[in-house]
Amino acid sequence: MSELLNVSSLAQADVGLQAPFGLVVPGKEPLQCLEVYRHLPGKRVVFRAHWGGADALVKLFFQKKYFQREQDGLAALSDSDVPCPKKIWSLTDDSSYFLATGFLPDAVSLEDCYQGLTPGQLLPLLKDAVTCIGQLHRKGWQQADIHLDNFLLSGGKLHVIDGGGIEPLTDEKGAVDNLGLFFAQMVPDYDDLMPEAMVGYGTDAPQLNEVKQAIIRMREKRIQHYQSKSVRSCTQFEVMQSASAFIALQRKFASQALLKLLNEPEVVIGNAGFLKQGNSSTVVKIPSEDGGWVVKRYNIKSFWHGLRRCFRPSRAWVSWKNAYRLELLGIATPKPLAMRENRSGPLRREAYLITEYSSGEGLQGWLLQRGDRPVPQWLDDAVVRMFDIFWHSQVSHGDMKATNLLVTEGAELQLIDLDALTHHQSARKFRKAFAKDLRRFLDNWQGSTWQHFADLLTPLAKQAGCVLKNNRI
Repeated sequence: MSELLNVSSLAQADVGLQAPFGLVVPGKEPLQCLEVYRHLPGKRVVFRAHWGGADALVKLFFQKKYFQREQDGLAALSDSDVPCPKKIWSLTDDSSYFLATGFLPDAVSLEDCYQGLTPGQLLPLLKDAVTCIGQLHRKGWQQADIHLDNFLLSGGKLHVIDGGGIEPLTDEKGAVDNLGLFFAQMVPDYDDLMPEAMVGYGTDAPQLNEVKQAIIRMREKRIQHYQSKSVRSCTQFEVMQSASAFIALQRKFASQALLKLLNEPEVVIGNAGFLKQGNSSTVVKIPSEDGGWVVKRYNIKSFWHGLRRCFRPSRAWVSWKNAYRLELLGIATPKPLAMRENRSGPLRREAYLITEYSSGEGLQGWLLQRGDRPVPQWLDDAVVRMFDIFWHSQVSHGDMKATNLLVTEGAELQLIDLDALTHHQSARKFRKAFAKDLRRFLDNWQGSTWQHFADLLTPLAKQAGCVLKNNRI
C-alpha cells in the first residue's frame, strides 16, 4: 500500500517527489496519486490521481493567486472555444487549493511530436495549434508563456492546457510577439513552415513578415532566458556557491562522481588522460559509466593575465552559456554537464567546463582519410546549415579552425570551443565577424577542397558583402 501523505507534508517536500502515494484531502476520500508531472516546492504539485472511478489531473496550489489564475485561465480557454481539459471539482482549505480537471488519455505533447515527426508530418498539428492561438487572440487572450508542451494531442484533437499562463492580450503587437514566441520554440530549420501553418489563424492573421521578425526576436529572448536559468538553481539546474567557488550543473547528470570532480577538480584531473596541455587551457578525458567526460580547465597564465580576467565572466562560464545557445539553435555540440569557477570572493580565477566526451574526429583529419572521395552531401548540408543559422541569428563563432569541428560516427557535425562565440547587437560588427568566420573556415583547405566549400558558401558570403579568396595559392 502506498504511503499516505497530508497537504502540509507536500508543501514542505523537496525536489524529487515520487509517486505513488495517497493524499489526505479535507472533506473528500483520499486521493491515490499515480504520477507526478510537475513539482515546484512550496508552490504547486501537478499529478495524475484516481478519483471517482476515473483518472483526473489534479493541481495542488499553496498560494491562492496561482489557483485563481488557473481557474480564470481555464474559463478563458473555454470561452474562446479552445479545446481544453474540463474542470471536475475544486477545493480550498486554509493554505491549500485543489483544482481537478479531466485527464486526457494517451495524450502526446506537441513537443514530443516535434521531436519525433518529420516537418511535413508536424505541419498539420502546427496549423491546429495556430488555430487555437487565433481563437484566443480574437477573444482578447494569449498564452503568455506559450510552449509546445502546453498543447496535447488526445483523441485526434489538439488541446490547450495550463490555464495559469492565460493573460489578457492588449494589442496587435502582442499578438505578433505571441505567435513569434510559439514558432521560436522550434529550431530555425522549422521557420519555413510558418507561412503555411499561419493559414490556421484565419483571414485576420498578422502580416507574415511581421511574424518572421518576431520569431527572430522571441528566439533570442528565449535563448537569453535559458542562459540565465543555467546559472541559477531551478528545476533543470543546480547552483552551489561559496566564497571559493561557483558551481553550476544539470540536475539530471548529478552523480557522486560528477560532484567529486566539481569539488576536487585538480585531484581528478591529476589522474586523468590528457588530450591537450597548453598555456591557456588544459583538456583531459575522464572515464565514466556513460562514455566519458571531457574537462577543459581554463588556465591563468600569469599574475597580469589573472588581473585582466578576474572581474570578467570566465571562459568556462561563457562556453557553458553558449552551449545552451547552440542547443536552442539546433547546432550540435558535446552536451554540457557542469561548470566551475574558482573564486576569491568576487574575483574569478581558474575555471572548468565539463562536457560529455565526443568520439568525433576533427573535420580536416576526417576528410583526409577519405582520400579522393568527394565530400558527402550530408556534410555539405551541415556546413551550409550551420553558417545559415549563424547568419539569421547574428552569431559568430570566432575561431572556425577545422579542429573545432568534429565529425561523429553518427554523421553529425559538432562545433566545439565556444568561449569566443558571440551574439551581435550591431549588424555592422556582425557582418565583419561573420565574414571572418567564413574566411577562417576556408583557410583550413586548399586546392579542390577549398573550391568546393567556397562554391557552397558563396551565396552567404555575398549576403555578408564578403569576397572569398584562397590564401593558400
